[in-house]
Amino acid sequence: MAVFRIENTNVNAPPLNENDEITNYQIGRYISSNEAVWRIFGFQIHERDPAVIHLAVHLENGQRVYFTDDTALDRAINPPKTTLTEFFELCNRADAFGAFAQTLLYSEVPRYFTWAQSKKWMPRKKGTPVDACPGLFKSNNLGRVYTVKAD
Repeated sequence: MAVFRIENTNVNAPPLNENDEITNYQIGRYISSNEAVWRIFGFQIHERDPAVIHLAVHLENGQRVYFTDDTALDRAINPPKTTLTEFFELCNRADAFGAFAQTLLYSEVPRYFTWAQSKKWMPRKKGTPVDACPGLFKSNNLGRVYTVKAD
């Protein structure tokens, strides 16, 4: 990718960030006619196979918390829900889903449950039915690729 810059030689002009990679990318990005048509029709640009789900790993009450001066007290009293804390909540449920979740390893949960925007594990609605738990389905779309990242 070739990048060029036009600079203001005015001495009173504010200094520019010379290593602004985001702006350089946006200015120098080229979209071919093929990609433009592909995007206009709304086709997928990238494949999402296998599906990737980020599973949080942290110590008890060690999840990452972002707060402002206004929300500091609320965040300290009610820390945000993570996939790990909600896995424990799922295992504590008194219904058939909770009993089934107790038989799973943490890394197996995404095959049977989805992580919803409400920050809860919800039973899958599509896939292969699970005989041990009526109303629950198994997905084989998840790959066996794991990585551990320290936060």
